[in-house]
Amino acid sequence: MEIHRAEIFNNALLHSLSTIQAAKTQFHLLTASSLTPTVLASQIRLCDVLLGEIRTISCSLERRMGHRRMIRRRSVVAGRNRSSRHLVAPQGNPANRSKQAR
Repeated sequence: MEIHRAEIFNNALLHSLSTIQAAKTQFHLLTASSLTPTVLASQIRLCDVLLGEIRTISCSLERRMGHRRMIRRRSVVAGRNRSSRHLVAPQGNPANRSKQAR
């Protein structure tokens, strides 16, 4: 299940990075031309695309890190439960133990 999620995340990340790269290329091509209202509107739309993709990546990372923290917490709690089952309780009266050792 974790591998499947990682693949989905990686595919989404690659898609976002490709979109960012394409938008960046188009943006640079537009900056080389003369500034007209149409060019400025196109640059604004490309900036919106860039911000949207950055937001998508950020949210995906946040969800992935939250999921990993949840898995770690479960394994830590499970480890505590397992280790507490095998604790050895001392036998007898604690006051007598030092006398028995002598």
